[in-house]
Amino acid sequence: MKESLVTVAMPAYNHEKYVQDAIKSVVDQTYENIEFIVINDCSQDSTHSKISEMIKLCKDRFVRFEYINSDKNNGITKTLNKCLKWAKGKYFSLLASDDIFFPDKIELLVHELERLPENYAIVFGDATYINKQGEVMKVRKGSIETENVIVALASTRKDFNYLNEDEFGTYKTLFSGYLPTASWLARTECIREVGGFNEECFVEDMPLWIALSKKYRFKFFNKSVAGYRLHFQNTSSSFHNKMLVNLFRFLEGEREYCIQNNLYDFWKRMMIFWSKDILKKENMPFEQKKYVIDILRNLKLERKI
Repeated sequence: MKESLVTVAMPAYNHEKYVQDAIKSVVDQTYENIEFIVINDCSQDSTHSKISEMIKLCKDRFVRFEYINSDKNNGITKTLNKCLKWAKGKYFSLLASDDIFFPDKIELLVHELERLPENYAIVFGDATYINKQGEVMKVRKGSIETENVIVALASTRKDFNYLNEDEFGTYKTLFSGYLPTASWLARTECIREVGGFNEECFVEDMPLWIALSKKYRFKFFNKSVAGYRLHFQNTSSSFHNKMLVNLFRFLEGEREYCIQNNLYDFWKRMMIFWSKDILKKENMPFEQKKYVIDILRNLKLERKI
């Protein structure tokens, strides 16, 4: 039987040090039937030249290879929607240009997803923390020290058990992130059905997971299938602050869905949770804090802060 076609999308931005390792990790997949779409989102460093050096290798390896060197920075969600529009694969995955796939990532997750019923939209493996040199590293979260991303991110969660299939990837667990960005594979049509990547958000993953969770189930495959690289650019305080406020705005927009699905009390708790995280940050700009406080006052939630 012919293998199902898998689309791998890579939005690249200012990752001259890592982008060739990322591309090579897709080239080295044990799964053969892959199309690879790469968009350089107007990088200001030598990312374009680094990708250009890999074009022949990619054309020889993949059943289809597309590379667009954008002359305008569109942001990750718009870039990924372009990839999604061009995708021909039954399955879809993305790889940030500073992360890596482990060699059997696609093969393992395709096999897992194809054995699941159609009400499963997406399967996640775990991911492993790596440093700038690509070496495995451990991260401490509370009393837990681990190299595994889900283990670290879910270690402080008391509201669910990520190993419980009925709790993994549900709407009520997703507003406090624990899913690795490089370790998933989804049915392409399911992503399209929920409208693709939310262009109102500059964070690409959480809004998509939440949209999918309203209609579909998630599956956890308990093996690390990707490397998540920790370095200065993906942990800067300015990026983190912008992400927090952006996700707060997104959560604000979930109010009507929660009212209609008897989740209003949960929604209020999440609004308070996210606002506390924003308001306690000393380096958060005043106008962003004022925006959060004004929203809470309008909702009459500020007295609970």
